[in-house]
Formats: sequence, structure tokens, C-alpha cells
Amino acid sequence: MEVAKVLSKEGVFGFGLSEPEEALILRNNGFSQPILLLSGFEKDWLPEMYNLKIIPVVTNLFTLEWLCEFVRKKNLKWEFHLKVDTGMHRFGLNLKDLNTFIEKIKKFSLLKLTGVMTHFSCSENLEHELTQLQLKNLKKVLEKLKINKILPKYVHFANSGGIIFLPEKGNLVRPGISLYGSYPCYKAKELIRLYPVMTLKSKIAEIKRIKKGDYAGYGPNFKAKKDTILGLIPVGYGDGYLRSLSNKGFAYYRGKRVSVIGNVSMKALYLNLTEIENPKIGDEVILLGGENEEVPVDELANLAGTISYELFCSLGKTIPKEYKN
Repeated sequence: MEVAKVLSKEGVFGFGLSEPEEALILRNNGFSQPILLLSGFEKDWLPEMYNLKIIPVVTNLFTLEWLCEFVRKKNLKWEFHLKVDTGMHRFGLNLKDLNTFIEKIKKFSLLKLTGVMTHFSCSENLEHELTQLQLKNLKKVLEKLKINKILPKYVHFANSGGIIFLPEKGNLVRPGISLYGSYPCYKAKELIRLYPVMTLKSKIAEIKRIKKGDYAGYGPNFKAKKDTILGLIPVGYGDGYLRSLSNKGFAYYRGKRVSVIGNVSMKALYLNLTEIENPKIGDEVILLGGENEEVPVDELANLAGTISYELFCSLGKTIPKEYKN
């Protein structure tokens, strides 16, 4: 919600969400902008969606029929957006069903199509054959709608990668990962400067001085090759710090990078503080981000064998959040 407040002040058109519960939070806190459920909806969501003034996104003929049935019974008018599958083969109306869709809405005055959207598989790669196919298919959809005198006000398909790399962007865009200062790919860093908005910090809870040959943690998959100082940090995979960063990740402490050693457990991880002079319990460490991007999310994600999207999404509700500026 705090992010939504900032975006609202910046004058965004609206919000793209996944669940009615998210929309309820925004409405209860006074947000009046349009809200779309980008991945479609379930039939039993429709009453709540209408009450919350959510714009439905139709993704197939079944959801169109549910929407028609609902407004017919209630004798209501409702605007909606159509999501088409232009080649990614995830959410979206199959192109072979477009004619049926058109005939249906031409005869049904209670529904008004105000937006058409699709989602790109690799928008950061303009030259890829799939990107070109998706652009071509979207144009075919819009042309067929136009022939049938259906002129949606909004066309949107550009995610973060699309905003940066696609010359055509529609008249609405849908930034995601870039809102948080991360890049959809490394190539994007050459074209745009983004500023990370998130820092994950913790404090040293315990300091363990172990001898050469001693083990530490689960497994155990860490055996000290020399006398070692371990800093125990009370953050683990239960908080969203990925277990795949075991023996791979790093943090920032007193001006230096310090490595994660041993297995990350549910609520704890070890940092190697051997090279730090007189480390102390209670000292702060940076696990992600930092004012000067001391722990870059893209680098950490690469070490974990994943993408920054997963790292951001993994950070759980157990971590207290403080919003500044």
C-alpha cells in the first residue's frame, strides 16, 4: 500500500493486481483509481469485483460468459479489458476464438470493451522471433476489432522490458520490477539508470569462534579450513532469504563484503566475519540493497540461480518494513 501511495501522488492511471483482496485494501484506504485484475478472475469473485469498481480482464470465452451472465442477471453495465494470447501461451484469449468473442460483444450492450492487452514473453529482446510474432498478432487483433467498429480506448502490453526496449508501447504501460529499481535484464543497464528502493538489514545475534576442522550449521556442509569467526544473523529462508544462497551469498558489514557460509536455515544464516576486526553482537549488516547498492539484488539473484523478481517476492511478511521519504 505504501508503494501505491507514492504512485498515486505521481499520477498513475491505475493499478494492476492479482486478487480482489488486494483491491479491497486499496479501496479501504481511499484509492479511487482504476484497478484491473491482470490475470483474469474467478466466477464467484464478480459480485465483490463490481462493488469494488474493479475493471474485469477477460482472458477466455468462459470468463466472458461469466461476465455476461452476471451483468444480465443484475441488469448492470460494466466496462472490461480483453487480454489476448499473442504467442506466450499463458493467460489470454486464443486468437482462434477472436471472431466468436467479437460476435458476442457486438450483440451485448451491457458490456463495453475499453481496453485490449497482451503480455510479452521476452520484451527485452526486440529482434527475437517471438517478440516480432507477438507484435504482429496484436496488430491483427486491433485491426479486426477496428473492422468491426470496436475501438478500445486503451492498448497496453509494455512491461518493464517493453518500456525500455520496444519502440511501440501502446497508450498505457505496466512497469513491474523497474518500480523497485531493478532491471528486467542486464542489457537494460546500458540504456536506463534505476535506483533501488529496498534495503534489507539485520543485526548480528551471536558470534561464534570456531577452530579449524569444526563444523557449523545443518548438513553439515561447512567445515572450517582455519580458525573462523561466524556472525549468526536471525534471517533465513522462512523470511524469504533463499536457501540456494547457502555458501554463495554475501552481505555488507563495516565497509566490506562478507560471505554467507554453511546452509541457510529457516530463521538463521552465518556470515564469515574472520577478516573483520572485533565484530560485535548487535552490529548492523546489509543483506540486500543499501544506499550505495552495496549488495546488488541482480548479483545476489544470479548467485542464487534465479532472478531479482523471485528475491523481491520471497521477502516475507515476517520481516518488519520501514518506509522512508
